[in-house]
Amino acid sequence: MHLRKLIEYKKMVWVLIVILLFTGVFTYLQLPKREIPEINVNVASITTAYPGASPEEVENTIVNPMEEELLTVDGIDELTSSSTAGFASITAVLSDDVDTTTVNGKIRQAVADTSSSFPDEAQDPVVNTDTKASAVASYHLLADDQETIYGLRDTLDKWEEQITSITGVESLKVKGLPNEEITIELDNQALEDNQLSAPQVLGAIQQELSPSAIGTEQSDNTIYQLSLEKASSLEELESLSIQAPNSDEPLTLNDLGSVEKTNRDPEDLITYDDQQALSLTILAEEGVNISSLQKSLTDEVNSLKEGLPAGVEVDQFYTQSTVIDEVFTSLLTSFAISFLAVIIIMVLGLPLSSALLVAMAIPISIVIGLIPLPYIGVDLNQISIIGMIIAIGILVDDAIVVNDNIQRRFQLGDSPVEGTVNGIWEVRKSIITSTLMIIFSFFPLTFISGANGDFIRALPSVLIFTVIASTFIALTFIPTVQYARQKRKPGRSPKSVGILGKGFNKLEKFYADGILPKVTRKPIRTGVIGILLCAALSLLAIKIPFEFFPAADRSEVTISVELPQGTTIEDSQSQIEKMAEFITSKEEHVRETAVYAGGGLPNLFNDTLTQSGENTGQLLVRVDREATSASSFISEWTEPLRDEFPNAEIFLNTIVSGPPPSPPIELKLQGPEIDVLVDEANELKEELELIPETEIVTLDTGTNQPVIHYVPDRNFLIENGIDIETVTSQIQFANTGVPLGTFSDGTKRLPVELIVDDGEEEGVNLEELTIPSTSGEGPPELFSLDEVITQEETEQTGSIPHLNGERTITIEAYPKMGEEDQYTSDANQVMDSITSQLPEGYSVLETGQSDDTSEFFIEVSKLFVIVLFLIYVTIALQFNSLTMPLLITSSVFIAITGAIIGLFISGEPLSFLAVLGIVSLSGVVVRNSIILIEFIEQNKNHYTSAVESVIEAGRARIRPIILTSLTSIAALVPIIFSGDVLFRPLAVSIVFGLLFSSLITLVLVPVFYLILDRLRSKWS
Repeated sequence: MHLRKLIEYKKMVWVLIVILLFTGVFTYLQLPKREIPEINVNVASITTAYPGASPEEVENTIVNPMEEELLTVDGIDELTSSSTAGFASITAVLSDDVDTTTVNGKIRQAVADTSSSFPDEAQDPVVNTDTKASAVASYHLLADDQETIYGLRDTLDKWEEQITSITGVESLKVKGLPNEEITIELDNQALEDNQLSAPQVLGAIQQELSPSAIGTEQSDNTIYQLSLEKASSLEELESLSIQAPNSDEPLTLNDLGSVEKTNRDPEDLITYDDQQALSLTILAEEGVNISSLQKSLTDEVNSLKEGLPAGVEVDQFYTQSTVIDEVFTSLLTSFAISFLAVIIIMVLGLPLSSALLVAMAIPISIVIGLIPLPYIGVDLNQISIIGMIIAIGILVDDAIVVNDNIQRRFQLGDSPVEGTVNGIWEVRKSIITSTLMIIFSFFPLTFISGANGDFIRALPSVLIFTVIASTFIALTFIPTVQYARQKRKPGRSPKSVGILGKGFNKLEKFYADGILPKVTRKPIRTGVIGILLCAALSLLAIKIPFEFFPAADRSEVTISVELPQGTTIEDSQSQIEKMAEFITSKEEHVRETAVYAGGGLPNLFNDTLTQSGENTGQLLVRVDREATSASSFISEWTEPLRDEFPNAEIFLNTIVSGPPPSPPIELKLQGPEIDVLVDEANELKEELELIPETEIVTLDTGTNQPVIHYVPDRNFLIENGIDIETVTSQIQFANTGVPLGTFSDGTKRLPVELIVDDGEEEGVNLEELTIPSTSGEGPPELFSLDEVITQEETEQTGSIPHLNGERTITIEAYPKMGEEDQYTSDANQVMDSITSQLPEGYSVLETGQSDDTSEFFIEVSKLFVIVLFLIYVTIALQFNSLTMPLLITSSVFIAITGAIIGLFISGEPLSFLAVLGIVSLSGVVVRNSIILIEFIEQNKNHYTSAVESVIEAGRARIRPIILTSLTSIAALVPIIFSGDVLFRPLAVSIVFGLLFSSLITLVLVPVFYLILDRLRSKWS
């Protein structure tokens, strides 16, 4: 009844489809386009500067109090920290299932509560919870000298204002420009001449800089706000009066030193193309269309660069839109080839008119399938595009089956209405069930957790909605069009033939009259041989290498460098520049290099420094991809660089096609005493380095930092009435300076620092610094610090890392290329040996890529079980049988064997996407089995024996089974030969799984059915 209504109102159906098409096209135009999906990294970072403090002082006064407070916050999954000289860094990883806004608010509150107890010298903590913004573009401002670069500060303020006003821009990050501060430098000799000390001057300045809220006054029914005039410019600050003892005339700050606006020590030094550079990175808001935003940025930058001073140039260092255009061009080319390949397959197997009708279902289904994507947070990226390519081969299955069966009914003499209704009615269950199979095989993949889930979620989402749309088209558009065509030419339709129609007729005869009678004669023997064959071939899995995510086909190579602790940032820059020169002098395929000393590169290439300082940096190398690859460059240059620069810890990486991976082996050594931890960690490192397959082993404590240890003569201090605080403050004034809050001139608020000039450019001149004696009568006697202090040179741990509040040293080990499996086994043996010898209270935790791999396979195994359960339940409901699903799902294990064979033959690794391809095969391959079994069951009402029912069902269904398999294969074959390295394992696993499953299923499923039918007959 409902099907007849559908045909009666066919024009309404067509209008609905046209409306959906317009909606889909509009959705496509509005969907953001980006390279990869947005990955939600729920991370909060807290950084605190404490100038002059040792790692242990930073740990005790900054990190420990803050961690105690943060560990009480619900929703934090992991807390890591690093205490280095003068700096504390804490990273909080949030749980996946929490409200990040609420948890981040609690983190900010905890930091605010804790920071009130920090030492005065410690700066305010900086909390960053905005980790979702992605870099849309990065530019360099280039000049010949550093002074010109630093002179662009006001220009950059204008650039930031203009660029951040563009819709879609989150923020502008600048690297290479040090922060400004106001430095009050006191002359040590002037202080002594006027019998003043630095603390006395400090008090006067603090009073001037402190806020003064003195209230209001009411007079004549008017309330007046009272204010006290204070210094509001550097000139007024220089004129600040300082009362000197034994002097009637006050001094000014200008008499005792100088007041200047200065640059702080740089955190980054950047050189590009032998020029000094500033880096400007534009971050985009979440969900913005990157390509459209880049056009606005380009126009704005072209306008702004007109106002740059002479000698300053702009270089476009990176744009995501360039990568997007390249990726989309490649994928859309593959899409077009796949589309054409599928049409060719259909033309070969179907009449031209039917092939064109079924081909129309492809673009219609894809466009309609786009409509729900914005509502689930999916945009257009390489993952969603590859989902569409996979869908091309799958979505025509329903259209082929419906079209083929309607044509069959017409050939049997049915009228247009009856043929259309009966054609749909006979296959409706298998169509709906097979669609549910696809949904059930892909839907659980949307629940993969963490960054891997965010990365891959677009693929199953696109596939599910596209297949649903294709089922809708197959059950509405295809029947109504076929009805309209048949109505114009009533009568029995001629036998459907395509270009290869006669070939298919011969194939049907060969299969039904040749193969099936032979294999069904002794079904048990055939079934056992098939099972043993699949089991034997599946053992090839142990020969397939594993690679979580492959390296992307990009030109960028990032060289991360860590030099010995104590290396200045200028020396780090010089060393990294020498590395660049060493490479470019010998490698002709390098297009450009960029040196980032200090904090390293902005987050453009998925490889930022986890710990940075003056002794670290990164070198970016861009290679000519037409002559070499990033992976080849890494293999060729890793060893020469380490040999040429033995004092540096050097890592070469390229962009990975997926979330950033963990190190192959990562061990975390925990315990209470840092010295014992360091000794044990070094022993473990040495043992790992003895493994022949080892390439390099690192510790996150860095190298030992040289220390000058001041030892005061405490007896001398007591005898002369000098307290240790006086000695400490005097050294601090001369070395790191003392922060005095902020000073505002009405436009900017800048930090103020007071420092004493002891005549020593670097370090402390103990001979020039004096402290007064307060013992005895008369004027105080002055002693130089070198009289009360002796110096000792020693070393200290460069960094004190924590994990969840406990001291934890991380050991990362990297094997040589191709030795990963053997290395993991050997490393585990070393770890077991060391663990058994650890002192009480110390333990080792294993994480890293091997641990991530185990977690991934456990999670995917759970999802696979869920997929099989859902498929089982659906088939059981359709056939009202508990045993029939076991028969049909046997094709899943046949397909898995085929995927393993394909990966082995092609040499592709068992990657993240290859595993997902194997899981997704579950719903694809059972469709053929369902269609075949359903026709066998229907034939039992027309034929006397089960064997005859099987043979005739095979004769009727081999054409659509072969066609649907070939279309799915044809859609993915272009990806195997010309697609991205990320998707090749996925395509191989699906193509070979389908190919092997289709061939073996046509033999084994009928055999298994007969075995099951005999067993059911005996049971009944």
